[in-house]
Amino acid sequence: MRVFTDNIPAKIFSILIAFLLWVALVDEPELIETVTVPVEYRNLSSALDLSPDAPTRIQLQVRGPRGRLNEVSPDRTNIVLDLANMAQPSARTFSIQDNLINLPPTVTLVRAIPSQLRVKLERRVYKEIPVTLAFEEDLPSNLKIVSTDIAPSQIKVVGPESRVALATSISTEPISIKDITAGAPIRVNVLLTDPELSIVGSALVTIKLESTQLP
Repeated sequence: MRVFTDNIPAKIFSILIAFLLWVALVDEPELIETVTVPVEYRNLSSALDLSPDAPTRIQLQVRGPRGRLNEVSPDRTNIVLDLANMAQPSARTFSIQDNLINLPPTVTLVRAIPSQLRVKLERRVYKEIPVTLAFEEDLPSNLKIVSTDIAPSQIKVVGPESRVALATSISTEPISIKDITAGAPIRVNVLLTDPELSIVGSALVTIKLESTQLP
């Protein structure tokens, strides 16, 4: 029985605090807010890639107590789309409902903008593309490059099939004329301009240039 009689004032105080918190939540008016949250894709096959136009964010209108609405943010809330049933290149429309969103208790979805997301999956493909040189400035008229050696001469990239098909070359970082005239090998990175593609392996290449001064 002592468990019920020991430290009675502290127990009463705890019960009072819990009651006041409950009253505050119950009496708190409901509000509607709009927040932009990220879209997360799960169970994507390693042989497939999201189409470049796949949605990455979506707007949600949510209703709930102010205290709970403060918990709805891009850091805590997201849309989770399960792609486990999309084993082949295909397209599917997802209707955005409560079960796809990790909302806090007592917060409900009013509507999503847009209310549906169209997701397309493409084959994930690899391709080797040639490396081209880029210079910081135009070569002077009295300087001629007589031979060029780039190692490796091609860089492998990977990504959605439609974007890989458009990749015909990859440029180096701009090279200074001072480096050319020095005659030593030049080590620079290549620059991939398409954010939908990734470089497989190292992005570093070694360039050997032979130049001659024209009269």
